[in-house]
Amino acid sequence: MFDMLKQLKEMKSKVEDFKKSIENAAFFGQDSNNVVKVKISGKGALLDIDISKNLIDHQNIESLIMEAYNNAKLQADNFYDTEVNKITGGMPLPFDMKSFL
Repeated sequence: MFDMLKQLKEMKSKVEDFKKSIENAAFFGQDSNNVVKVKISGKGALLDIDISKNLIDHQNIESLIMEAYNNAKLQADNFYDTEVNKITGGMPLPFDMKSFL
């Protein structure tokens, strides 16, 4: 029982460190043509959009932004999953940690 409490205390400390790393993380994504680049936070908030000055076709801009954002979000999600696995040692949790962050 004491070992379990000790492990929970260690996990709590790791979760706090993880929360800080997520808050400070930034991820970048771009469309396949390198026309639109986005920057998002570790929590998925859109922080910056850079659109090439050479963009001639403005009709597809929405889809390019979505593609760039989705690429950045995939990086953020992969980072999140990797860090959670480090904390839990791969042990499945009965809840989603994202709801606590």
